[in-house]
Amino acid sequence: MKKWLCSVAGLSFALAGSLAAHAQTPVAPPPNILNVETNNIKPYQDGPYDKVASQYPALSEQFNDPTHFVAMEALTGPPRAIFFSGYDSYEALQKNEEWLLGNAAIDAKFDALDARQAPNVSEIHNTIWHYRSDLSNNVAGADIPHSHYWEVIIFHMRSGHVEQFEEFTKLYRNASLKIGQNVPWATYEGLAGVTDAYLVLVPMTSLKDEDTGLAHQKDFGAALGAEGRGRMNKLSEESVASVEDNIWMVNPEWSYVEKSWIDADPQYWAPEPVPKPARKPAAGAGSAPKAPPAN
Repeated sequence: MKKWLCSVAGLSFALAGSLAAHAQTPVAPPPNILNVETNNIKPYQDGPYDKVASQYPALSEQFNDPTHFVAMEALTGPPRAIFFSGYDSYEALQKNEEWLLGNAAIDAKFDALDARQAPNVSEIHNTIWHYRSDLSNNVAGADIPHSHYWEVIIFHMRSGHVEQFEEFTKLYRNASLKIGQNVPWATYEGLAGVTDAYLVLVPMTSLKDEDTGLAHQKDFGAALGAEGRGRMNKLSEESVASVEDNIWMVNPEWSYVEKSWIDADPQYWAPEPVPKPARKPAAGAGSAPKAPPAN
């Protein structure tokens, strides 16, 4: 448990160096309900998977899909893709599902893509999470459209110890603030498809930010103090069953994001297509004969 505690502290502090990299772009607060779809990609099927995944956003745009999504690919762990889509409520999620099911032609188009993708995927897992603002920090300070990398942490709690995650988070947040690191992160509590779990999302504009995080590990430990470190270790040993901590890279070609994101970083989300070079005439081919001048 001590090993992952240091890792989380280091990577999260890395974000502090990224906040000045871009001007802050006003974005909506984290969605109240978050749907997370995880695709386990079969070994060595990354290329075929990419070709199909890149076609979903165009189809969503063509039919004015009301739900936007951001897609990421795993840089750590087994090959996977993850898709985040947010809703204000369960009712809003229901309306989106009914929009798709209510149009057989559109549904058939997506089903056709799903069928092409099926040979490249070993498993698909959907989970639903509820935003916990009280366990999050400085979400307004994150530059989401420019956050091309994310640390995604899932805490699987022991049964009956879910509440202890709150104390753990407060200890971590207080130590961060004590050394001047007001690191943004969003916390979600599992509702469906997962039990006794918390999801922590930490955006990063660049993996270079990790270097900054490594430099703050000692400061963080000093801010906790011996008593704080002992309490955090005790909480993790007693209440945390396991932790999944991975780095993900956003894939703009797989994503269908809101216009405000595109406007904030157009070269990333909607780059101009590279013009094809003009065709050269075949070797030895002469120019077409000119017409004789009119009399």
